[in-house]
Amino acid sequence: MSIITDAHTHTNFSGDARDDMSEMCRQAIAKGLNCICFTDHLDLNPTDESYGCYDYDRYSAAIDRVRAEYEGRIRVLKGIEFSEPHIFRREYEELLGKEFDLVMVGIHYVRLGVGLHWFEDDRSFREYAAHDLFRHYYEELLQVVKLGGFDVLAHFDNPKRYLQGSGPETELIDEIVHELVGKDLVPEINTSPLRRGCRESAPDADILQRYVDAGGTRVTIGSDAHSSKEIAADFDHAQKLVNCYQLQPGIFRGRQFIAI
Repeated sequence: MSIITDAHTHTNFSGDARDDMSEMCRQAIAKGLNCICFTDHLDLNPTDESYGCYDYDRYSAAIDRVRAEYEGRIRVLKGIEFSEPHIFRREYEELLGKEFDLVMVGIHYVRLGVGLHWFEDDRSFREYAAHDLFRHYYEELLQVVKLGGFDVLAHFDNPKRYLQGSGPETELIDEIVHELVGKDLVPEINTSPLRRGCRESAPDADILQRYVDAGGTRVTIGSDAHSSKEIAADFDHAQKLVNCYQLQPGIFRGRQFIAI
């Protein structure tokens, strides 16, 4: 494995993750990484497990402590994953004024009041999802990318974690990738769907090809780990995609892309 940084990880500062920062660092070092970026959730949907967990001062202090603890052994970057910035615009603008290495955004809920993760537990959503979910999701994702202001777009085709494929909305996908390239925003290769029985990362190969065709070259690589054992999971798959599409992987430090 030649990818030596995990740019999307969660600690017990997220409501759906278990391990503290120190344990995450220990496991990252054991797996041969020289850099880890913590991207804990800032979720403002009151039905989300991470609702109310975000505390910038506590989070920043914890990162300062772990940086000191592991100085010289691993670089620790401070990121955040903000959900639905097109809905929570005031809070998003406030966040952008804070000090982070990386601001990542994504969608976990669509405006119809549906949480994407609900499809994992409740099969009654499946028929609805097959017809409408991807369209609604990509329509909102396009709004997010047009809003801009962030560094990395998380899990481009996120519904695939719970449903198969990346959806048929190719025109919307093309609009999104062109907006990403035009605004100099970076998608990630998120390997978490592979842990859920999918054969593809998020995004899949088709979307990456569309991104490259639109002129995109840069990506970050993230496991979306919610426990220390998931750090760098399936990075061999991500490496193959990087090689296949001749992408430049990197990290963000001080909101600036650094090739690795």
